[in-house]
Amino acid sequence: MAVEIRCKGCSMSEEARAHVEDRVARLEKFLGSPERVEVYVQRAGNPANPQRVVAEITYALAKAVVRARGIGSSELEAFDLAEERLKRRLERLKGRLVARSHPHHRAGGVQVPEPRLEIRRRKRFTLEAMDPVAAAFRMDLLDHSFYLFINEETGRPAVVYRRDDGSVGLIDQAEEEAGISD
Repeated sequence: MAVEIRCKGCSMSEEARAHVEDRVARLEKFLGSPERVEVYVQRAGNPANPQRVVAEITYALAKAVVRARGIGSSELEAFDLAEERLKRRLERLKGRLVARSHPHHRAGGVQVPEPRLEIRRRKRFTLEAMDPVAAAFRMDLLDHSFYLFINEETGRPAVVYRRDDGSVGLIDQAEEEAGISD
């Protein structure tokens, strides 16, 4: 398994890279070897807090992608926080997969507490056809973090959303492949 390590605004020594690769290799005990692992470390460009380092680990398995983020004052501290969060998420995913595939494991043995995700509010509204720039403007006017609309260019549902860095992103439904029909 290769670990892709990328740094922006900082650098990692060979010793630190070896530490990161060793810690990521230990995560294989949860769900086996991943297809790919990406570690992205960035020193914040915020002049108010120049000591802020953000580490993000993306752990891609065959049927799931698990991502965790940690913020610290050094590259290794941020990575360690992200790795702890990733470990908890992998444990929770493993518990769900085992419970789903082996119902008899629920009755005995160790119970993995599963958080209840509850839908507390439902909204219904009609989607308007508009271009992504107009949707981003509407999202900004409403002071929302995302906005669902029909993309005029494609005719399919799409979402514009506010990214962590303050820019706006677009999620658009992929085209259906030719030859696949319902």
